[in-house]
Amino acid sequence: MKLSVFQENLVRGLTIVSRSVTTKAQLPILANILLATDKGRLKLSATNLETGINFWVGAKIEKEGATSIPAKIFNEYVASLPAGKIDLELKENLLSLGCGNYQASFVCLPAGEFPSVPTITSEPEISLESHAFSKAIGQVAFAAAQDEGRPQLNGVLVRLEEDDLTLVATDGYRLSFQKIKTTLKGKEIKELAAGLLIPSRTLAEVGRIIGEAEEGKTLGLTITPQANQAIFSTPEAEIVTRLIEGKFPDYEKILPGKATTKITLDRVSLLGAVRTAAIFARESANIIKFKVQSSKLQVSANAAQVGENAIEVEIKTEGEGGSIAFNARYLLDFLNSNEAQLINFEMTGPLAPGVFTNAEEKEALHLIMPVRVQE
Repeated sequence: MKLSVFQENLVRGLTIVSRSVTTKAQLPILANILLATDKGRLKLSATNLETGINFWVGAKIEKEGATSIPAKIFNEYVASLPAGKIDLELKENLLSLGCGNYQASFVCLPAGEFPSVPTITSEPEISLESHAFSKAIGQVAFAAAQDEGRPQLNGVLVRLEEDDLTLVATDGYRLSFQKIKTTLKGKEIKELAAGLLIPSRTLAEVGRIIGEAEEGKTLGLTITPQANQAIFSTPEAEIVTRLIEGKFPDYEKILPGKATTKITLDRVSLLGAVRTAAIFARESANIIKFKVQSSKLQVSANAAQVGENAIEVEIKTEGEGGSIAFNARYLLDFLNSNEAQLINFEMTGPLAPGVFTNAEEKEALHLIMPVRVQE
């Protein structure tokens, strides 16, 4: 293998694929990145056996070939190099690197020992608008559980309903729901109609890769023939993930009916109030209280050994008003993930779930279970 590549392009590719490298791998090869020439480009691959990434970098190929190289040291070294052309040449198990006055060589493992990372060989089955899907991931994936003991809640339910793609995540204490438009290509995908459970960490990685995509760019989604993996694809990257087995909770049963109180308010104002109240809430089980009055929402927290605070936020109110309490972290996660100027909040008593929606967007919903407090 012999090729030339620009340092800035190689750094970007290595940074992306390195996030799928296993840091404490039982198999030494999983700590490596695969380098392979592929149709005039350099292909970088990494996998932890659950998630894999293929990323292509433009390169001048003089001799075809492939090898695998320790990810950590290679990534650090390439990142330390000055901008410019990097020459790579593989001779037996040594990869030589030259960049201006910098010279190095790395001991490699044979490419044949590297686990296969699936790739698509035809057009994706589904096309998603990258900007919309990235936004949906940001507003949903954070609500998935991090507890490995509940694998079904570690994933995001992705389900196709006619021309809409629904994303839902919950950890049992909160739930996020988002619906976006999509384009179906080719055959009907029955697995997607039934719903796929995709690891939230994988979707977060997809969101990072496509986060800077311009509006109008598309992201492909393909389900493997065995229906146990999903492949997200762009012109330069593929993210492959194993699907989670099991049944996702019937979330529609917990969506509340008509609320007795509905308010509309400025999201940034509420975020500031919650951040301030969270300082006191840290000393009192992280509890923040909402009290809805005619034109004000009082956001407060108190701790017996510290003190108390209260902030009033201007609101538009419909209904009877009332009080409810939430975990401060759940409120902050939602408010920080949202970009709307105005949000709606609906409640039906102190023990029913609180529902947050975007005032301008009807296809998104966030539900938070309340905390029982003694007055």
